[in-house]
Amino acid sequence: MSIINDALKKTAEDLQKNTPPAQNQEPVRPGRRIVLLYILILVAGLFLGNFIFNLLKNKIQPAPPKPKKTALLAVPEAAKPSLPAAQPGITAPKEQKTSTDNFILSGIFLSDEENYALVNNKIVRKNDLVNGAKVEKITLGTVELDTGEEKITLTTNR
Repeated sequence: MSIINDALKKTAEDLQKNTPPAQNQEPVRPGRRIVLLYILILVAGLFLGNFIFNLLKNKIQPAPPKPKKTALLAVPEAAKPSLPAAQPGITAPKEQKTSTDNFILSGIFLSDEENYALVNNKIVRKNDLVNGAKVEKITLGTVELDTGEEKITLTTNR
């Protein structure tokens, strides 16, 4: 065993002779510097990308439209059309406008408890008032209104 022990001692002495003396410096890890460099490049890239994006965004936005210039033309009195004189006892026919033009049915919702409709952007149910008309009935495809003068049926069919 002394032969093995002597060989180990000799090997230890050779190692001590071949190694430089130890210095009191902490070894610098190259991996840490590389990671910091990558982070710095990433942050700089994000700032640069944001700056370029904002420049392009402001450049692409359309300019507000310029107001159009309009010219007023004077029409001589002789060129103006004359209206026929009103005759007593004769009235001009009134343009007939149906009551259904005053109501827009956008949708109907049926539930177990109650039925609802969207008329003139207002949610209504039976017996509610919408533009002075009372909701009489709401069915799958129709809403019946009573204006007092007439009954109006609105449908979902277009």
